[in-house]
Amino acid sequence: MTDVHSPTGIVPNMVTPMRDDGHPDPEGIQKLVDFLIGKKVGGIWVLGSAGEDVHISQDDRVTVANETAKAADNRVPILVGLGTAPFFDILRFVERTDHDRISAYHFLPYDLKIGDAGLIRYVTKLADRLPVPLWLYHNPKRGRPITLGVAEALRDHPNVAGIKVGGYSLTELTSMMMLRQNGFEVSGAGSGQLFQLLSLGARLHMTSDANCWPEVFIELKRLFDAGERDAALALQYRIILLNRSLPRNDNGEYAAEEKFILSLRGICGEAVNPAYRRLSEDEKDRVRKALREFGFEWV
Repeated sequence: MTDVHSPTGIVPNMVTPMRDDGHPDPEGIQKLVDFLIGKKVGGIWVLGSAGEDVHISQDDRVTVANETAKAADNRVPILVGLGTAPFFDILRFVERTDHDRISAYHFLPYDLKIGDAGLIRYVTKLADRLPVPLWLYHNPKRGRPITLGVAEALRDHPNVAGIKVGGYSLTELTSMMMLRQNGFEVSGAGSGQLFQLLSLGARLHMTSDANCWPEVFIELKRLFDAGERDAALALQYRIILLNRSLPRNDNGEYAAEEKFILSLRGICGEAVNPAYRRLSEDEKDRVRKALREFGFEWV
């Protein structure tokens, strides 16, 4: 059984199922969580960048956090994003969420001007106040980067459990991976980097593509762990080629694409927040073509 406190294996950066009015869809959340757990994911990362977090109000964030935690019901670790709010609003958000069924919160700093020492102080104050562990979130395309020095300074805090490292610099990812120790885990991100990070000793990997085809990433990790490295690498190449063939719109995140794919699997609808747009019919046709060429029978 999955340890509900420590994510491992494949951890999807969950999209946020929404109704047509742009607010969270509890039924869609339930179906998506059941689908992911049924595929044997090792945790779920909630209200991250692919979850449209910066465009979701505090009240709706509480709904997403609580509905996801209720749906998971302690079957896998749930890691919930704290968002862009100020310190005391973050604490109020935590008070309103079901931290008895939430394994950890994750924090991406958004103050681009704060220095490393100031960031360390701020995160320390936050971690000191949380009822469950805190994960750091390094996403240089979205917020203030968490430098290697900051991560190293915070990893010994008793309530800081790890860091998710976004970005595509293998040099940076390697340095961050070397920070792993008992009580502090490091996860990479992105569908095109699973093989590389497993080679560096990663125990878990987070990617939003795992919303759509978690079984593919789980199979890649199984092949790698079984010593079938050539087969694992070949599957990694196929995943990269699949992603290159998918249309990408101007939303800045792939929530619309991934929700459309999930709609093909009967999991949730295509609705996104008001700042984003859905796929055009031409884009949908291109998605279907790419999925068929990969070999997905459910298209």
